[in-house]
Order: sequence, then C-alpha cells, then structure tokens
Amino acid sequence: MKNTITPMGFFSRFFGAFLQFFKYLGDGDYAARCKLVGEGQLFSTEVEPTVVYEEVDIIREIEVPSPVLASVNSDGAMQLLQLFQQEARLIDFLQEPIDSYTDEEVGAASRQIHLGCSKTLKQFFEITTISHVPEGESLTIDSGYNPKEYKLEGRVEGQGPFRGTLIHAGWKVSSARLPQVTNTESLSILAPAEVEV
Repeated sequence: MKNTITPMGFFSRFFGAFLQFFKYLGDGDYAARCKLVGEGQLFSTEVEPTVVYEEVDIIREIEVPSPVLASVNSDGAMQLLQLFQQEARLIDFLQEPIDSYTDEEVGAASRQIHLGCSKTLKQFFEITTISHVPEGESLTIDSGYNPKEYKLEGRVEGQGPFRGTLIHAGWKVSSARLPQVTNTESLSILAPAEVEV
C-alpha cells in the first residue's frame, strides 16, 4: 500500500531549505538521491510495492524491502544555525513563546533579527533570483525546463512551452563562503549558556 506525502508549509520549507542545502553539499549519496527526485523519480513509499512471484510447491508473493537511505552530514546546518544565533539571536527568538507579547513588541524584535540574518546571508552567501523577469510580468517557460527551478501552478497541460505570469522570482545560491570547520566536536552547541559571576 503506497503512502502519500503531506505538503509542507511555507516556514517549514523556508528553514528546511537551509538544512537541506548543507546536507546536499556535504553528502554525495544524498545529493544523488535529491537529483533523482528532481527528475521525477518517486520514493519507494509512494508507489505500490513490487511483488515477485516465485514458483515452488505453491505460488507465494515476495515483497521487496524498501532501500535504506544513507546518513547525511549535518555539520554545515549546525554551522549556519550558529551564525544566525551569533548575529541575530534567531534561536532565542524562535524558542521564545510570543503569545504574551504585543504585535508591536514582536515587530520591534523581528526588525533586529531581520538585520542580523540579512547581514549573515550577505556575508557568507551570494543569493540571486532564478528568474530575472519582474514579478507580475508575463514570461515563457520552455519545454524541458528544470522543475526544481520553476514551479508551474494552475492548469498545466502538455510538454510546453508554457506562458504565464511570474508570481515569485525564486532564489538560488550562486556561491557560499562559510568558514572552514576544523573541529566538529562542539558544532551541536549553537550558543553557550551564559553565567554571570
């Protein structure tokens, strides 16, 4: 019996994109699997399991087990979280319940976090838009386009080319300049506990 994948929300995709970037960068096997998914290959859990029939005294069904994914390297993701905490105290903000704060207080804190996160991105990454057409303008997507770069919405029929209106220009990392990690023993420590004596 196949399983269906539940779509993720915007914020889960936003923060997950940073984690997946470094997993992709640090593990060749994981990157190869991501490439297959980008080409449209389904996970084994999304398709009906293959049944092999072997004729002996009786006919029986043999279910092929699902492949086990290799472990991934999360060092880059840990490093990025450290940088966001150092410059913007992002972890403090996300871990703090904000129900008791007013919209004005949350907005004031968000402004400082925005400045710090923006500084970190500009310092360690070069991020450019995928499409250079202004948002709201018309554009043509050629047949054979990369579905990882362009997500078509609405009524999509045939192989293209497709004519539509740009809703979001998309983002991609053109270059990364993260500091070289020499000691990975303490990467899981995103921020030390602070003690005044």
